Amino acid sequence: MITTQEIVGLMVSDLAEISASDLVKKCNDLGMKQVPYQDVGLDSNLPPFEAGHHFRFNLDGKEEVLFEILEKDSLVLQTGYQLVLPAPLFFSKAKKRHRQFEEILENYYGVGSVMKVGGIKITNYRNDTTIAYISRAKGAGYTDVITVRVGNRRFWG
Repeated sequence: MITTQEIVGLMVSDLAEISASDLVKKCNDLGMKQVPYQDVGLDSNLPPFEAGHHFRFNLDGKEEVLFEILEKDSLVLQTGYQLVLPAPLFFSKAKKRHRQFEEILENYYGVGSVMKVGGIKITNYRNDTTIAYISRAKGAGYTDVITVRVGNRRFWG
């Protein structure tokens, strides 16, 4: 079982130094299922990259997550994951999950800067080697979508 702490650790620790192939190997070793990479419509906003890798797994043994690694010059350009949760009847699981991820990111980066764009809450983080954000938005069919992206500052400036 891959935990929330493990996935965030995988995304942020040594990201600027690890090779993309080593990170792909770590994902396979953790038991993630590699699936064909598909552009989900956001690639035009990114710096050019050579390859993408997608994995699926169940976070904390519960919800299925899509995990992504983008590769440039054999290094990691960016990692990311997306968690889609069904709409709640009484209690927002997405709110709890979002806060859980924010706390882990704050432990690593410190307090982030929050902004709202439409109905989307985005918290941005950065340090000397990486930049990151977490967002929570309403998706299609009354779902809640939590997205985390961590980028290598070597490529993002």
